[in-house]
Amino acid sequence: MPIRFIGLLCGGLLLVSGATAMAGPINANIRVEGAKHTLVANKSVTLAAAPLNKDGDPSHACPGQSAAGALEQGTGGAWSGTYDTGFGDYLVDTIKGEKHPGSPDYWTVWVNHKQSQTGVCQTSLKAGDDVLFFVDRCNYDAATQGCTNKPVVPLGVRVPAVTRVGKSFFVKVVEYSVTGATKPVSGATIYANGKAQPKRTNAKGLLRVSATKAGGVRFEARKANHVRTEFVRTLIKKRS
Repeated sequence: MPIRFIGLLCGGLLLVSGATAMAGPINANIRVEGAKHTLVANKSVTLAAAPLNKDGDPSHACPGQSAAGALEQGTGGAWSGTYDTGFGDYLVDTIKGEKHPGSPDYWTVWVNHKQSQTGVCQTSLKAGDDVLFFVDRCNYDAATQGCTNKPVVPLGVRVPAVTRVGKSFFVKVVEYSVTGATKPVSGATIYANGKAQPKRTNAKGLLRVSATKAGGVRFEARKANHVRTEFVRTLIKKRS
């Protein structure tokens, strides 16, 4: 069940944070994908161990080395949420002016391609972790206490780091499950330097493309009901 709805349903249950203060600052990466646009492109942030106090209430402080801390640093503080005392965490409402209050769309957080099972303050980070916030959806059914729709899940795109002019290569697109498992995605649109390719990925998640001129190519993949990928690059060298 999505964290947003766990928070709304748990009542007086207080989840205990697994976060622990670290001796020194750590670096992590954060990306924020809105419903239609990338709000924060993949960005490295430095997180101090000092707690984050978002709403001025000392009892609502978050560990600095948490998903909330990464969101604070990555957006320059441009996010807001309601602190749920039963949940013991913030329910994120707005990021960089884009609001999704939780019914049916809501902000969710994944770490290292897995859905976090705790709130933004309780999701502790380690050096090098990748944090992704994006807009998920839950058409909630009270009778079953679950969502009637499929969740929105992130895509990943894989390309060779280096190739040469005149060569062809495959771009591969996968989707991540909430546990981090991957599977190929058919029908995804590949963008090369912002230009959509005329064909889409096949049943194995592959699209063959040709290297026509030297330089860097920035690839991205998109598909409906999925989170767009971050940009990955291939360097095309001149013929040897």
